[in-house]
Amino acid sequence: MPNIKDSQIVIIGGGIAGCSIAYYLAKLGRRDVLLLDKGELTSGSTWHAAGLLTHFHTSPALMRMRKHSISLYRDLQNEAGHPIGWNEVGSLRVASSPDQFKFLQRQVSMAKAIGLNVEIISPAEATRIFPHMTDKELYGAIYLPNDGHVDPNGVTMEIARRAKEMGVAVSTDTRVTSIELGPRREIVGVHTEHGPIKTEIVINAAGMWGRQVGAMVGVNLPMTPLVHQHLAAKAIPGHELPKNTPCLRDPEHLFYMREEQGGFLIGGFEKDPVAWSVGGVPWDFTGKLLAPDWELFGPIMEGAIRRIPILEQAELMHLVNGPESIAPDSRPLLGPVPGVRGFWAACGLSHTGF
Repeated sequence: MPNIKDSQIVIIGGGIAGCSIAYYLAKLGRRDVLLLDKGELTSGSTWHAAGLLTHFHTSPALMRMRKHSISLYRDLQNEAGHPIGWNEVGSLRVASSPDQFKFLQRQVSMAKAIGLNVEIISPAEATRIFPHMTDKELYGAIYLPNDGHVDPNGVTMEIARRAKEMGVAVSTDTRVTSIELGPRREIVGVHTEHGPIKTEIVINAAGMWGRQVGAMVGVNLPMTPLVHQHLAAKAIPGHELPKNTPCLRDPEHLFYMREEQGGFLIGGFEKDPVAWSVGGVPWDFTGKLLAPDWELFGPIMEGAIRRIPILEQAELMHLVNGPESIAPDSRPLLGPVPGVRGFWAACGLSHTGF
C-alpha cells in the first residue's frame, strides 16, 4: 500500500508541473510536502509530450517562465555531469507570410527587452541553418540559439528525484477521491483510495484531470481535453539529421519539428481542433494513448512537406495521439483560487511548452 501521511502541502499530479512545484518548495526549505499521483510519475500528458522548448511567446510573463525553465534544465544537466535529456540545439521560427514576418518583428523587440538571445534573420540565413528547408514563400525567421528539446520523462524523473532527496514525500498509485473543506471553505484534508490526509494547502497540478479536481471544491477550471498528435518519421538515407539540428516552427503551415534518431518528429496544431472526453477524463486513462487520426493530421503533414519537401521521401513510423487539456485562451491557470482558502491551481500548461 502507498505510504501516505498528513502534510501541510499536498500536490495532486506527478507530471512536470507537480514535480517542479515539489522541487522548488523543497529548495525553499519546505519539507512538509506530499506529492500524489493516481498512476506513476509522468503518466498523464507528460510522458507523451514532444518536449520542444523555446524562449519565445506572445506573453512577456510566459517568455520569462520559459527562460527560467530552460535555465533549470541546463543547470540540472550541468550539475548531474551527464545527460538527463536536455538538448540545447537552438530553434528557428519562420515567417511564411508577410503578416507573420511583421508579427515576428514586433515580438522580437519585446523579447530583447526581457533579455532573450534572439535575432531576426533573412531567408538565406534560415536555410543555411536548416538546409532541408525550402525558401519558397519564406519571408524571414527568428533564430534562438539557446532553445532546444528535452526528454520529458528523463527531466521530470530527475526533478522528482532531487525533490525526494530534499525531503518531499511521493506516493504513486494514490488517487484523490475528494477534498475536504472546513466551515469557512478552507482546505482541511484530502481523501484518497488509501485513506484520508490532513492538509492545509492543496495544489492542483492534475493536468487533464485538473477540472475534475477543481470540481471537488466547487470550482470551475475552464479546460478542455483536445486531441494532440505528433508523428515520427524514419531517417532518410543520405539525408540523416545530425543531433544538433535546430527545432523548426512554421505557424502558417501549422507544424513544428525536431530531430529524432536522425529522422523527423513532427507535430502541430489543427485549425479546427477536436475535443475529447469533455464530460470528464476517465480516471483510469493513465499511461494511455488514443487511436491515431491520420485524416486529422493530414493538413499538418501537408504543411510540413511544403516547407521541407524531402519529407515526401520519409517512411512514416507511428502517429502518437495523446490528449492534452487546454484553457480557452491557451494560457495556463496558475495561482490561488478565489473562494477556497488554501487551494491553488497549476493547470492548463500543455500549450505553454515543456
